[in-house]
Amino acid sequence: MINKGILGLKKKVGVLRYMGVLYVGLVFLLGQSLTAQAQNDPKAEAIIKKVAAVYQSYTTIKASFTLTTTPVSGRASVEKGSVWLKGKKFRLDYASQEIYCNSLFTWTYSKDDAEVTKENFKLRDNSITPNEIFTIYNKGFKSKYEGPIVRNGKNYDVIQLVPKNAANYSYVKLEIDKATNKIQRVIQHYKNGTEVAIEVTSLVPNTPLVDTFFEWNAAAHADVAIVDLTKKRKP
Repeated sequence: MINKGILGLKKKVGVLRYMGVLYVGLVFLLGQSLTAQAQNDPKAEAIIKKVAAVYQSYTTIKASFTLTTTPVSGRASVEKGSVWLKGKKFRLDYASQEIYCNSLFTWTYSKDDAEVTKENFKLRDNSITPNEIFTIYNKGFKSKYEGPIVRNGKNYDVIQLVPKNAANYSYVKLEIDKATNKIQRVIQHYKNGTEVAIEVTSLVPNTPLVDTFFEWNAAAHADVAIVDLTKKRKP
């Protein structure tokens, strides 16, 4: 049992590190960090303000996406996922994992291991969580307008965002639909040469979502083992 637990924990650490890559992309994709800042390209800043206005008008967001990872060498891989957002709460279904966060705790459910890990929710330095997906411009970036493109018959504006502080990626590109002012695709360029592209396949705003939707329901998963790593805290 101990060896299995250790192996399971190591596996979760690896998955969560990869989920961090996804978090960064989703934050950009759903526009939750797009604030104007000094040294920004004026045209990029004007577009970003329009994008921010769209997403800030939503009370909740339900979105489906595809994530394509293209390494320097080897074949590209494609995964699908879904994310739900409400204020500081989020729920993410991706890569055989389900992550629930009610802003106090996170529950990471591994379907393969039939195990869920509960932890105190904690923002790490330079981290971006799914509930920031549509406001990424607030996180500290220099913006640059790269120009218009046409993809799949639609017109997009492309903006490059370069992090002001040290990060494991060099820059992020946003493809913004000119007609709707929504972010359609985010392309992350990592320092090791890897490219990660996240594209929204559907987005439904203002869907009623009760708070318990963002919490693990132990009663409905009686056969799932719970690993509680939380510290005692007041409710």
